[in-house]
Amino acid sequence: MAKNTEVLSGEHDDFDIHVSTSNLASLRETLRKTYSSRSIDLPKYEEMIAWVGSQLMLPSLDIIGPPHIQPFFFENRQYWFEIEFKDNVDKGSFSVNHKYALLDQSFSPHPRRNALHAAINFGNDVGLCRFEIQYSINGIQQFVPVSFTVFATKMVQALDLSIMNQKIDSIYPLWRYAISGKTTHFQGKSTRQSEKFELFWLAQFERLVAEFNQGIKRVLNAPHNRLQTYTYQQKLERVNKRLGVKQEQKAKELIASKRPSRLVTEKQRLNLDTPENRFIKMVLTKTKANLSKMLVAIRAEKDSKASDSFFETLEVWCNQIGKYAKHQLWQEVGEFKGQNTESKVLQEAAGYSKVYKVWQQLKYYLNGKNGESQLSIKSVADIYEIWCFLEVKSIIESLGFIQQNQSLGNLKQVQFEKQLPEDEMAAAFVYQHESDQMKIELAHEPRFNPNGHINRTYLIKQRPDIVLRATLKSGESFLILFDAKYRIDTTQFGGKDAVPEDAINQMHRYRDAIIHQQRFEYEVPLKSRPVLGAFALYPGFFSDQKSERNPYCEAINEIGIGAFALLPSEGDQGFHNHWLKEYLIQKLGKTKQALEYSKAPSHDYHFVEDAARIAPYGVNVSRHYGLTFIAPVNELDRDQEYLDKAKTGNLKGYHTKLIATNRQNIHRNIVREIRYVVVTVRDSTSNYEQLGKYLYPVSKVKLLPRQEVHRDITGKESDSNELYWVFEFSGRPTLLDSVIKKPYIEEHFSFKLIKAEHLPEIAHWNGIQSDLALYEGFSTTW
Repeated sequence: MAKNTEVLSGEHDDFDIHVSTSNLASLRETLRKTYSSRSIDLPKYEEMIAWVGSQLMLPSLDIIGPPHIQPFFFENRQYWFEIEFKDNVDKGSFSVNHKYALLDQSFSPHPRRNALHAAINFGNDVGLCRFEIQYSINGIQQFVPVSFTVFATKMVQALDLSIMNQKIDSIYPLWRYAISGKTTHFQGKSTRQSEKFELFWLAQFERLVAEFNQGIKRVLNAPHNRLQTYTYQQKLERVNKRLGVKQEQKAKELIASKRPSRLVTEKQRLNLDTPENRFIKMVLTKTKANLSKMLVAIRAEKDSKASDSFFETLEVWCNQIGKYAKHQLWQEVGEFKGQNTESKVLQEAAGYSKVYKVWQQLKYYLNGKNGESQLSIKSVADIYEIWCFLEVKSIIESLGFIQQNQSLGNLKQVQFEKQLPEDEMAAAFVYQHESDQMKIELAHEPRFNPNGHINRTYLIKQRPDIVLRATLKSGESFLILFDAKYRIDTTQFGGKDAVPEDAINQMHRYRDAIIHQQRFEYEVPLKSRPVLGAFALYPGFFSDQKSERNPYCEAINEIGIGAFALLPSEGDQGFHNHWLKEYLIQKLGKTKQALEYSKAPSHDYHFVEDAARIAPYGVNVSRHYGLTFIAPVNELDRDQEYLDKAKTGNLKGYHTKLIATNRQNIHRNIVREIRYVVVTVRDSTSNYEQLGKYLYPVSKVKLLPRQEVHRDITGKESDSNELYWVFEFSGRPTLLDSVIKKPYIEEHFSFKLIKAEHLPEIAHWNGIQSDLALYEGFSTTW
């Protein structure tokens, strides 16, 4: 055995089983760190044990020191199974039975030995794995169960799965269950009456089938009967029993009449047509019907994952119940029409009580007494994906959005499994915010394809896990994408949990592949990229996101690509989703300060951040064409020549403090897209109003220390290092048709932004308001 190989072995009277894999030290250390970082004890000893029948499987004796039980089976790990049968086992009679087809088919006979072998990777299926080794000895079938637990390393399995399942069940009940899977999970009693779901019934029947068969056999061997009295007519000459007084007198009258006659007599006999037997007959009929229906439906499914051995098991159950139902006993038993009173026979009689108890559990699925069972569920990766979707949904609701409707939000049922719909923007939750009428659509796995009308792709389809579409009151909209990745890489940020690099590459693909088409009546569509951010969600653990910095913070802010660590947490502390929530708060503008504004803040904010404005090289991105900056000249201590140039339209540029634009909450990207400047200046020092007569075209916008700005632009010298915006003009200005008047205020500086096309409508500074005043009403936190 190689030094880096670990082996788990089990011995049975009829075979030996060995499971080998490469060294598990790193996985065990990861598991230990995952649990210890959250102050949770490692899995219990009972969970780490692997069983072959009633015998333990133990590590190889080649391991130094006494054998001790450690976690052996992990997700996404390759294992080699070998089952070596002894000489007393019939040649070629052995197989492995499991409900999941791929696992069932993995075991194949060894070409030279009396053995089975398989290579199995459990992928993201965690939980209890149980299969049966089937073989025969002298023609007699034998079944030996093998069971062990497959552990997850990225999360605390019992706690995190429980929290995720509860959240999923509250919105999409029954979705997480599957007909068959590599592993199963313990399903406890339900506290609510669930809808009818055949997988629950099948899981219950599988657990109770042996008990059910024992009860039916006992009923057939010793059926309950009841002594019943009935009357019949009998010829006088055939009466051979002692008659009562009245019957003797009647007989004498009949003899005296000298005519053939019959005497009415009574008899008692045992009768099988009892309410209890009618009940058992009904149970057999319905059980057979359920099994037959499921068998036909599962076989008809094109992509069924159920194994051949599972089909054979269903057929055996169905045939056995069919034989019970055809027993001649039931020919004497009528139809069950319900019970008016409790039956002591059903509750206490041998056989009857067992069938009655089983039926109550089957009837009420998991809600009845002792209703626990093992059920296959979808992989942890699938569960994590849906939980992430619902976590984003919860954050949206916490920001004050009110759900308006739920379009195709219910699960569709494929045979007996619940699945999410696959239509574009399907399973969408639609929300709206009252203050600014922003509309949010949250969808799971919408499809973007080359045939899309509004948003489309070229060449191939794209299907991100989670899509958030925000639509503003103006009708404009943008997309934020999330993709759940149940994977972790600890090599990127000094050992911290990170998402694998290929997941980040996929975010770039999503953002660049989806194209928005703005349609015009007589023109080709105007193409743009509607995705303002694409992010991976991964099960990374950080003890307190409120006090730590997201390792992807810089990329998220600069280019709108990155990842958010997201794991369940108990209670409502919010430590687990703080980074994601803060991003959505900032991106959707739902801060406390923004909500306290007397009027809805500007929507322009969503399109001016750095991440939204990265254009191809050599091209600029503008939110508004002809953005015009209207501001006064600071006339204090300025050169007269400079003031004369301002009055006559001969300025070469204009400058203003960076702190002035910050004070009005104008983003730097907004300042850089200013294309025109209107400067107001007094014609005379005795005037109370400044006049704006000229529209200067802007060639460049720079941010410079004050001391580096030329005197021709400033009107006086300064050695200050304070940062100033500098607008360099090009060519001659345009004389405005309508002069803009502004009250002269010596100690207060303010400016306004407007589209150049609206300047003819403006005659006074105070007229620049409402929709004419661009970028007005920004929250200070933006």
